[in-house]
Amino acid sequence: MKRILISLVTLLSATVYSWGADFTLGADISWCTEMEARGQKVYNYLGEEREATALIKEMGMDAVRLRVWVDPSEHGNYCNADDVLAKALRAKALGMDVMIDFHYSDWWADPAKQNIPKAWEKHKYKQLCADVAEHTKSVLTLLKDNGVTPKWVQVGNETSNGFLWPVGKIRETDGELKGMWMGEDQMKQYAGLFKAGYEATKAVFPEALVIVHLDKGYDSELYMTNLDALKNNGAKWDMIGMSLYPYWAFDSGYTGTIDRLYSECMTNIKDLYARYGTESMITETGFLVDETDLQTTGQGREDFQRLITLCKTATDGHCKGVFYWEPTCKPSKYKLGAFHEDGTPTDIMRAVTTEKLFDEGGPAPEKYDRKIMDIVTNMGTISIELYNETPKHRDAYISSAKAGTLNGTQFHRVIKNFMIQGGKTGDGATIDAEIMYPRFWHKRGAVAAAREGDEKNPTYKSRANQFYIVWDNASHLDKTYTVFGEVVGGMDVFDKIRQVPVDHAQGDKPISEVKIISCEVRN
Repeated sequence: MKRILISLVTLLSATVYSWGADFTLGADISWCTEMEARGQKVYNYLGEEREATALIKEMGMDAVRLRVWVDPSEHGNYCNADDVLAKALRAKALGMDVMIDFHYSDWWADPAKQNIPKAWEKHKYKQLCADVAEHTKSVLTLLKDNGVTPKWVQVGNETSNGFLWPVGKIRETDGELKGMWMGEDQMKQYAGLFKAGYEATKAVFPEALVIVHLDKGYDSELYMTNLDALKNNGAKWDMIGMSLYPYWAFDSGYTGTIDRLYSECMTNIKDLYARYGTESMITETGFLVDETDLQTTGQGREDFQRLITLCKTATDGHCKGVFYWEPTCKPSKYKLGAFHEDGTPTDIMRAVTTEKLFDEGGPAPEKYDRKIMDIVTNMGTISIELYNETPKHRDAYISSAKAGTLNGTQFHRVIKNFMIQGGKTGDGATIDAEIMYPRFWHKRGAVAAAREGDEKNPTYKSRANQFYIVWDNASHLDKTYTVFGEVVGGMDVFDKIRQVPVDHAQGDKPISEVKIISCEVRN
């Protein structure tokens, strides 16, 4: 049997949430043209080569975020106005929304550095305001003249400590005074520079949502101090953008759990709406990819999925989207991307396609016409997402299930020689693992959930939602493949089934107390 490798994750909720026209899933893919120039290619899960913008749309994202540098001539001119236009036109052609992210720097701008562009270095405050306005209008007018209308415009990138330093700096970042907020004069200049960008944006695109973007979405004191400085000095914004990176939070000394981190961020979003009356969006996030440890990547998917769910359900509707930062990067270049070194997506990206599948109001992503099947048993309902990488097998299973072939059948449990798809590649990637499956029209068909953390196999620890349909002796099907998917709801039912005693010595054993009543395909 051919081994097909997948990572395994436990999804936290089986509740179906509405995708909604006002909630966006997107990605910052500003690196894509530079990657292409260097010969880097990206592929979908089927191994088909794709352009990066088309690929993230194919996987279920509906918007792109594009950074703008003032004069990156020393860095290949990537992310200058013309390069941004080229990428924005790709998104427009695909019907995707566009966010423009002004850095107001010749290269990277973030909380640790906000360098004034070389051409502006000798300019005083008032001239810098004019520079911000002119640069903003110039880039946005270029987009407008070419038929691109951005939905959002970020005035500054992660301006937690201000921008265009030292003129617009509002917080000490070095030395003994690190972390101290600066005086009122600095706050006024920060607000004036931001106001210049806001008004320039509205002059070109009155309907665009202007975003103020800070890091550490869980840090309420940071947000209130920064935004009060803007508000109290006459600056306006339409939306609050947050960076939320659990990995970087822990790396920089955050001592809580990821549950606490997420809870603090969701509370912050609600509190900011109550204080300022503006919605928020996670404009940057990312999770660790480790090519040597699939469990790490699986955890990343779980954490990404949970973040999306919480943003939609735990903010009273005040979070309007989540953007993944540079998912198509190779882990050797940036370890919080979401792709493998060979240019294929990791399981982290399945959080997006799964989320899209749970949107009953809209179609599944192109090329990811995965089906959600509800297996109704006398102990409860189990929801399965059937992957489409082997569509012939999947469709044959669906047809049989729709015809009632599984109705009335029992679950079985088997202890030995079951394949674990999540570690060793090639032949021999088998372990002893407890599974459960409904017996149907051939000798060995499995709808299986492997026991989480199998102590006998520390190298290939399984996850509780690992799910397989295995054809061994079905002459009408290709015997060399495993059709696979995963349990996305009803793990409590699997837990009940696991508690039913059987004689393990007998290996393949029917569980007489559990029967399938019906199988219903949801989409």
